[in-house]
Amino acid sequence: MAEFETYKDKGFHVPRRYKIVKELGSGSYGTVCLVIDTKDDRNVKLAVKKISRIFENPILLKRAIRELRLMTHLRGNRHIVSLVDVHFVKDTYPGLYCFQELMDWDLTHVLFLPMQLLEFHIQSFFYQILQGLKYTHSANIIHRDLKPGNILVDRHGTLKIADFGLARGITASPAASCPITNYVATRWYRAPELLLREKHYGKEVDMWAVGVILGEMYGRRPLLPGKDTVGQMVRIIDLLGEPDKNLVKQRGWKLPVGKVHLLFGRFSPVSWGELYPFALPAGVQVLEMLLQWDPSARLTVEETLEHQFLAPVRDPAGEGSAPGLFEFGPEETCDSIRALQRMLTREVRRFQGERKAGPVNIK
Repeated sequence: MAEFETYKDKGFHVPRRYKIVKELGSGSYGTVCLVIDTKDDRNVKLAVKKISRIFENPILLKRAIRELRLMTHLRGNRHIVSLVDVHFVKDTYPGLYCFQELMDWDLTHVLFLPMQLLEFHIQSFFYQILQGLKYTHSANIIHRDLKPGNILVDRHGTLKIADFGLARGITASPAASCPITNYVATRWYRAPELLLREKHYGKEVDMWAVGVILGEMYGRRPLLPGKDTVGQMVRIIDLLGEPDKNLVKQRGWKLPVGKVHLLFGRFSPVSWGELYPFALPAGVQVLEMLLQWDPSARLTVEETLEHQFLAPVRDPAGEGSAPGLFEFGPEETCDSIRALQRMLTREVRRFQGERKAGPVNIK
């Protein structure tokens, strides 16, 4: 059993091998601190996230179990943030403590730096995001909240996808999709089918999000900053023009009344080449093929990787796939707090057992 040490000023109770250096941030989820692993000769720095009030909240319990299972399944890819250790404490400063590799910034910070982003930088950043997403999608996992704030960057220019708290697994069927469960994804990166409350959706929602992120790399500002759902629809129409009426009927979309209806027919699609005249034509083409009203018309992650836009930076041999498909867990249909607590305990112990067995090969 690990010996623990209490840091009252941070409200943390962590194994003694970890020395807390400072608080990095806090929010509704809990608190994040910088720690040093004193048992590692390299004095490795980690970010530890404490999820508070987890044991009395079934929603937080389900999310924690899901994220832990997902992160365990996705361990080993160099473009997905690695979960290094995990502990739960029920008495002193209770919560779930997740230890992750430390990165320097998120992509939002990088995009707003006064430095110039060359085309090569954009290609490299975009390629790394797609590598992590290919690994994720190969396991039939949808991230559902891709945005610059969830893409972390280190000082060497390495990008990693983070925060799988809203991710979901889907079945192995090619036509499989997720039943919608309330709004997911940050609004600015939310695909039209999510805004229009389509009953089912698939990996295409992630491809829309990476298209928006690519546009923001070129423009160095938010591409679709809607203030609410209707405002978001207006932004998309302003960019793409109105959706095809047959597509609206086919997918059963119920368009918001009022402002959006008034705008229909008054906007034609923008010219991506005019919007980003400095961009390579191949980059403009990728943008156009990702930001499509019709989810089935968007490029898949594999098709995007094969596009000529990424030829200068691509190394197919370095693109890994997950070892298997992610399977649903019983937590999704369970509402018993006690049962969910037992499930979380099992997942933590399983992770700790795998960690003791040896390091994971990075792909």
